[in-house]
Amino acid sequence: MQHRHGILARPGRFIPGRAAWASRRPAVFPGSYGGAVDGDRAQVLLVDLGGVLFSFDHEYRLTVLGECLGLPPGRVDELLWQSGFSADCDAGRYRDAAAIRAQIRRITGYGGSDQHLDAAWCSAFCPDPDVIELLGRHRRGRRGAFTNNGPLEEEVLTRLYPDAFGPFEHLFFCWRLTANKPDPAVYRQVTDLLAVSPGQIGFADDSADNVEAALACGWHAVRYRSPGDLGALTG
Repeated sequence: MQHRHGILARPGRFIPGRAAWASRRPAVFPGSYGGAVDGDRAQVLLVDLGGVLFSFDHEYRLTVLGECLGLPPGRVDELLWQSGFSADCDAGRYRDAAAIRAQIRRITGYGGSDQHLDAAWCSAFCPDPDVIELLGRHRRGRRGAFTNNGPLEEEVLTRLYPDAFGPFEHLFFCWRLTANKPDPAVYRQVTDLLAVSPGQIGFADDSADNVEAALACGWHAVRYRSPGDLGALTG
């Protein structure tokens, strides 16, 4: 699904002078989220968040958000998803998590704590221990996440679930990049940032469109349904 820690995520770095990236999203360099980049490790394994690293239940989130905001789940869906607000968050139209919280408050009239709002917004995500264990055992190259999620998910999920993000040398949240999956431009951008050839990247996503776009870019990619599907990429 598309929808991007006891430690705080390190901020992405800016790449100046790139007119093609007119969105001004701060692009994430290799290694900027932990660990030095080893030039001898060419193979890179990337996974999506919702639907791969985390199980994902949007209907449950609507229920939890409804309780948090004091609104029926259907009304929450109308205000925050059908309106295009969530898509705007994923597209990088809000500069950080604080701006998203402020907009949610404005749209819904929410007056509670940021802590409760954060937990409700990210309640769709539940880490998959089998996937986390498998990624932790994968030592043949670099590992990372590549997701369409926005700044609120990035801040909250990385804070709440450090073990899930612990194996990664790279985090690519598309709100920081030039486009969202399945736009071919973002796959080319991630390839450039990783400084490897497309054929040296393995990718798992539960979206058929995202997998097809990765394959078209020359990546090795699999449609994810269970942890066993990662075997085609991890060997």
